[in-house]
Amino acid sequence: MHHREIAFELPPGRKIGPRYVVESFLGRGTEGEVYKIRELKTDICRAAKLYFSHRDPKHRLPITHARKLDTLRRCPIVLQYHHSEVITIRKQKVVAMISELCEGTPLDLWLAKHRGRRLHPYKALHVLYNLVRGLETIHDQKQYHADVHSQNILIKPIGVTFELKLIDFYDWGKPTSYKLKQDVADTVRLFYECLGAKRHYPNLPRDIKYICSGMRRQLILERFPTMTALRRHLETFEWSSMT
Repeated sequence: MHHREIAFELPPGRKIGPRYVVESFLGRGTEGEVYKIRELKTDICRAAKLYFSHRDPKHRLPITHARKLDTLRRCPIVLQYHHSEVITIRKQKVVAMISELCEGTPLDLWLAKHRGRRLHPYKALHVLYNLVRGLETIHDQKQYHADVHSQNILIKPIGVTFELKLIDFYDWGKPTSYKLKQDVADTVRLFYECLGAKRHYPNLPRDIKYICSGMRRQLILERFPTMTALRRHLETFEWSSMT
């Protein structure tokens, strides 16, 4: 199918079921589109993810996602799920998953606003630490994210820290040690990208290079076999150089 054949492209003011109206378009992925919506009775704004039915005709994906979000409802880094409902768009039944609306900017767009599209090592460490702490709470629930990258994270600077939210969880079946370790490896890779990746890596401080481990997956996981191990390292290592 062509892009326009599978896009919803709902305009502002368009009703979503009996209770909501579209405020604005937020983004689009392989599974569906996300909109900022407003509840008609209360004027409270939320987010709605509308799933493409042609990719999931039996609507199993939104059920899986909703159950996972509910399991992780006590994890601050996870969007809070509200409810799901079936709506009609152009005579097609579409599942809409309603969740909290989070303020923030996709991390890739936020990075693009920085000089050279990279962060100072100390600032990057703050972002990494907040991400690691959030993912650790997910792993503590015996769950995983499976797709940690800069387009799947919303970031909002608050004072000297950052509020992060993870979006677009993937389901690769039951949690395994491999999947949890993949989250660790992906998190370190994201840190590496925040620092300017290959171009700037040679000039980074030794302590930063230790975390990145030359982007050798086996070495990363030897040093940080779990998200907890990575968090503990970030809390205890002593700087040998601040340059």
